[in-house]
Amino acid sequence: MAQAKFNMMKFDNRLNEELTLDDGRVVWLSRSSTVIITVWCFIENTPYLLLGERGIGCPNEVGKWNLPCGYLDWNETLTEGAYREVFEETGVNIRDIPTSSILLSHLDQPWLVSSSPYRKHPDSPQNISHHYAVLFTADKLPKLSADYCEPDEVGDIHWAGMETLHSYDYAFRHKQLIGQFLSRTEVKPYFKLQGFEIK
Repeated sequence: MAQAKFNMMKFDNRLNEELTLDDGRVVWLSRSSTVIITVWCFIENTPYLLLGERGIGCPNEVGKWNLPCGYLDWNETLTEGAYREVFEETGVNIRDIPTSSILLSHLDQPWLVSSSPYRKHPDSPQNISHHYAVLFTADKLPKLSADYCEPDEVGDIHWAGMETLHSYDYAFRHKQLIGQFLSRTEVKPYFKLQGFEIK
């Protein structure tokens, strides 16, 4: 019988670090999961995007603007984490949006998962990001509040109109993510995108 030959596969991964805690438990430092949520509110067919300014308590990108986002906690699903992050950072409870008011929802499953380990800076966290979204109608824009977040996590919160999206200084790649979401086939019908482009 001929001996089977196996090709050695090469991988670029680096093993997770093992860490022993003071109480004897062993944990591994692995890549973290994050949620990023695109929330659009339509008032009489005019869309507004929910954005937050990163406060002085954030570890990086202070003063820049981002979509609601954050790390997944223990004992919650990705969708629950998305609900929580939007509420903590903006005061908007998207669970309360009436089903009849929802135009498009990517709250049960992400519309995008970003897992590339390659970052501009080698020491940047290699997060696995799950991107959620909801488009809904309302008579008025929901009230915004930073009362539920960590101290100094949020500097300011805006419902941003389409014509103002270019004026924000965005954190991370959130400007590109907004453009990527707006370019999706199922999203385009809800926006008047003639002559509008965000890169």
